[in-house]
Parts: sequence; C-alpha cells; structure tokens
Amino acid sequence: MSGTVHFGSFDAEAAWRPEDLAGLPAGPTAGGSRGRRGMDELLAVGCAPGDLLLTAEPMEQALVEALAVAGIAPRVAAVPGPRDDTVEERLAATGGTSLPAMSGWAAAFYAVRPDTSVAVHRLGLRAAVPAVEVAARVNSKVWSNDLVRDVCLPGAAVLATTPRQVRRLAQDAQGDVVLKDPYGVAGRGALRVTNPRVLDTVVRHLERQVARGARVELLVQPLFEEASSFSTHIEVDPSGAVRWWGVQHVDNAEFAYRGSGPLPADQHASLDTTAHREVIARVGTALAAEGYTGPACVDGLRLRDGTLVPVLEVNARRSMGLLNLHLDRRARTVGLRSWLRCRTTPVRPGDTVARLVSALDDAKVLFRGDDPGVLPLASGTLTPPRGRLFFAVFAPDDATRVALEAQVGDALVATAGAPSLVT
Repeated sequence: MSGTVHFGSFDAEAAWRPEDLAGLPAGPTAGGSRGRRGMDELLAVGCAPGDLLLTAEPMEQALVEALAVAGIAPRVAAVPGPRDDTVEERLAATGGTSLPAMSGWAAAFYAVRPDTSVAVHRLGLRAAVPAVEVAARVNSKVWSNDLVRDVCLPGAAVLATTPRQVRRLAQDAQGDVVLKDPYGVAGRGALRVTNPRVLDTVVRHLERQVARGARVELLVQPLFEEASSFSTHIEVDPSGAVRWWGVQHVDNAEFAYRGSGPLPADQHASLDTTAHREVIARVGTALAAEGYTGPACVDGLRLRDGTLVPVLEVNARRSMGLLNLHLDRRARTVGLRSWLRCRTTPVRPGDTVARLVSALDDAKVLFRGDDPGVLPLASGTLTPPRGRLFFAVFAPDDATRVALEAQVGDALVATAGAPSLVT
C-alpha cells in the first residue's frame, strides 16, 4: 500500500522571516497561533482516497465524516508532540513512530520550513525538498520585487532600509502608499498610509526598533486602484519547466484574504494568454535558477485603468487558490464550480464544527458530492472568542454561490447565537 502523505504548518512566513527585521504596527489576528495551527486541516482537499493527512491537532470526527460524504476521504492522524511545536518539528523529533506506517510514500508538504527536510527523511518519504534558505529567499517580497524590476513589469515597489527613507518615499508619493513587510501574508504585514499622522506613528515605531538593533526592510508601493485581484498557480520542476495549474479570482477585504474562486469568463480569457503565460514562465525559470522546485502562487492585479500587474508577489508554497483549484476539479465532475471562502466569526467556548455541520444539514445545504451546497473545511480554526471559518461553496454560478453563502451566515447565527462577522 502506498500513497501521499500531506502535512505542513501554514505560518511558514514566520519561520522564514529574519528575527532582526523591524516590524510594522499590528494588532492580534483572529484565532491567534492556535487558529493558524488548525489551518493544516485544509490540506485534506488536495488528498486522494487512501492518502494520509497529518495534522497538528485532532480533526473533529463530524468534519472528517462530512468531508468523506463529499468525496474527500483521506486517513487523518494528529501528530503527537509539544503543543507549541509545529507538525514539522514534531515529525523531525520523533520520526512519527506512533503514526501509521508510511515509509516509501510520497510527501506533499505545504511549504519548506526549517524542519521539513528532516521530517521527510525520518519518515522515509519520497520528495525533493529545496533548501530552506532558498525557500526563505524566494518567498521574500524583496526577491519578487527585484524580479519585477529586472523584467521591467509594471507595479514595482521601492525598498526602504531606514525609517527616514520610509518617511521620504511616503511623503513623495502621489496619494496613499502601502508599506509591505517582506514576509507579510494574508493582510498581516501590509499597512496603508493614509495621512501624516499614520506615517508619523509608523516611523516612530520603526525608530524604536532600530534603536534596539533591528534593521528596516520595507517595500513602499503606491496604493493601486484595483479592479480585480487574481492568482496564477504553477508547479516548477528542477529543469525550470513550468506546469500550469490555473488562474483564480482572489477576494480581499482591504488586504485581508476572504476567498478564492473561478474568474469570470471575460477576465479568464484576458489572462489565459500567451503573453501572461510567458511572464509566469519567467517567474518559474527564476525560481528554478534559485534552486526552488515545487508549487508556487503568483499574485497579480488588474487596475481600473486596464493595466495588468502580473506579478505583485510570489508565494513559493501551496496556497489557498491552489486548494480551491483542487476543489474546483471535483466540482466540475458534477457540473458545479467551487469557491473557497474565509469568514471571521464569534466563537463561544464549547462551540464545535459539528453543530455547524448539523445546522447546514438541517437547512439542506450541506454539500454531499453532487448537488449545490456548502462544506466546512477545517475545525481547528474555530477558536474562541473569535475564529475563522473556512468553507467551500459548490454552485453552478455566482448568484447561487451568493445565496448559499448567505445561508452559512444563518447557520452561524443558529450555531453561535450571535451575529456573524465578516472580514
């Protein structure tokens, strides 16, 4: 018996980020570190029947059963170990001695973290694992911005390395700017400067860190007038050849991720072109030249004036858009499309995804593999008092998707007894 073992922590950017970099002011995120640990359950959507998914925390049985009814049926096992350790750290330390036998299986990991290579080796899995130093370098927004400049693509930012440069670049810009941490992700590490007071606050925050020995590395970018946001998904092999997975619409609120889904037909046609594929192939070639192989997501924008920004940043790892492409492939077999959605919601102690699954089932909107419906995708992200619900909507069109998504809000109210919040 053999298959693929899926695992990986979703906060890889934190592992790649140099400890001496000064950070932007930031508030707490929904779910905190525990909620981020629970995101590894999302990897189930990329599993084939018989594959093994290793998670940091046990997945709720109600979710395992709901996924299985929908046709997503990997074996799932929680990796024992210290709670604050990542799955990779636990596997690297123990070799998975208490887990199902998997020697000789293929490995599919979310991202290359410091312990990924050791974990793969100790489990006896088959995988080409790029060096973590390479993964850290190519996942920096500074690297992708240098690539944009080298290829003369639109949308390049300017790198600031001192608080004074940050102030000058922001003051010299025409309109608002966005300050971007090299390892920011999903809205964390990006800050819009709207007025001098915000700029003063940021600069003072940076100066205090510099006084303690930190260094500044921030990208200063004009605030683009965005018409639509998209992501292009590829697989890079060691020769630099690129396998094209597809393009997805990305739904953001300000800079926070809200979901991925199919592009409208006209937008898809405008991006599935030889010119765009050539740009993305150059990204793949550049990644391979650095020594990176594996999945990559290239975020881009279409601006209101029609300008295409094909490379806003590069995420050399698995991504939410790629997960939705897996879901969409399933959906197409029954004449539907898939939208992966993320919603921030109040969560009371004791609330479980089982109650939400039951509420969706009572409302006859729980997806069962054929008719339109909704499917929760993770249980560990619903952390009190405010967690994140990841779910997929399977529908024939966007109007049906919107109607079904509204029913998720109703189910959350029925489950948590409080109005749901959406961010």
